[in-house]
Amino acid sequence: MAWVENKRVVITGATSGIGKEVAIRLASLGAHVVLACRDRLRGEQVVADINVQTGAERAAVMTLDTSDQRSIRAFAGDYRDTHGSLDVLVNNAGVLLAGPRQTSVDDIELTFATNVLGYYLVTTELLDALRAGAPSRVVNVASTFAGDVDLDDLQCERRPYDGMSAYAQSKACDRMLTWALARRLEGESVTVNAMAPGLVLGTGLYRNLPAEAKRGLEQLGGRSVSEGAGTAVWLASSPELDGVTGKFFEQDTEIQCQFRDDDAEERLWQTCGQLTRPLQPTR
Repeated sequence: MAWVENKRVVITGATSGIGKEVAIRLASLGAHVVLACRDRLRGEQVVADINVQTGAERAAVMTLDTSDQRSIRAFAGDYRDTHGSLDVLVNNAGVLLAGPRQTSVDDIELTFATNVLGYYLVTTELLDALRAGAPSRVVNVASTFAGDVDLDDLQCERRPYDGMSAYAQSKACDRMLTWALARRLEGESVTVNAMAPGLVLGTGLYRNLPAEAKRGLEQLGGRSVSEGAGTAVWLASSPELDGVTGKFFEQDTEIQCQFRDDDAEERLWQTCGQLTRPLQPTR
């Protein structure tokens, strides 16, 4: 029996690629999955496919744009009101941009807003639900393609903007937030781990890249969507992960993270808190 059977799972960015595969496989293991996605119509199509495949009403869709803080708070409030508790959160939604620097509706660099603040705010907004569902799990989809972290320029305002560099920084930050949250939840029955799917070309992540860049990635080979999703499914569903927290995995194996630095992680956590603080109404 999978640990996740009859448990409720929220997966962000679940209409395609790794997120969709994770949703399908966890539902097939008996989980009740909530697809938290920006495109509700595509989400409903995936839900219909899952429910047909499993022969049961095991999937539902809720609207969420992880680049938009108002959307995140509305989603989390709706989820708490509807379900109360949560067993597994899989933070997966992300972007990789080409071209000039873009900003979110909250006027934050779009890659950082989606890939980093999205993870931070979705998790913190659902933390009470995760505590209510304990023992529960958070799985952060990160990457081994990570680096270029500048805590003084997280939004690439001073550096020449490069989409690949912004993405690499965001994936390093996802790991750093994982370690910071794991420390905060030490002694509680909520675990937090990060994973790397490897180079998975069969997703929508690379759709914005120039054709030449795509060809370069294709020459590197890579993994199938199923292979890329495997570790996230394992982290969400395996009984052997009970109590395991604050670790980084690839292909079901723990690997080392070069970004472990308590001071840097705490500084990033505080910055995320400042950038997601609700605006106070003016009189």
